[in-house]
Amino acid sequence: MSAAAQILITLAGWTGAISAVVAYGLVTMQRISPDSLLFQGLNIVGAGLLSVSASVHSAWPSAVVNVIWVAIGVYAVRALWNARRTAAAVVVPDDASELTGSAPAETTTALSVDSSPEEVLATGWEAPASSVADHDLLMDSLFAGTDVVDPASHLVSERNSATRTPVAA
Repeated sequence: MSAAAQILITLAGWTGAISAVVAYGLVTMQRISPDSLLFQGLNIVGAGLLSVSASVHSAWPSAVVNVIWVAIGVYAVRALWNARRTAAAVVVPDDASELTGSAPAETTTALSVDSSPEEVLATGWEAPASSVADHDLLMDSLFAGTDVVDPASHLVSERNSATRTPVAA
């Protein structure tokens, strides 16, 4: 192998290693999301270049692992692409009254499943006091060593004033 080819292979290996480490570092520092195209792209490029370098140097276990790593990255990119295409295909009218024939509801802020607690708090959303009280009651009974109190047994139905009783399974 020529000196130029040797240098290119070495550079490919180092570039791949740096790419993989940068991807891991950015996710660890929460600068990028693990399901971002940037993270997956850095991983695919890094693993691909490392597999080339490992193959040339006959480091077959490393080469095989990196080829598998590339395959996983390609699968993840495909899944991300499909999820984004599906999300883009869903059309929701701005005014839901078109669907129900009723007056439009007040505007709400949409949160994704991946919303962080900080994003949820920034919207001003708060858990209903009853659910917080039920949670506290349940936690108190669990940690006090007493019988677990079923929060549903304390709820009052809006349809009638009878106290709800838990349904036996």
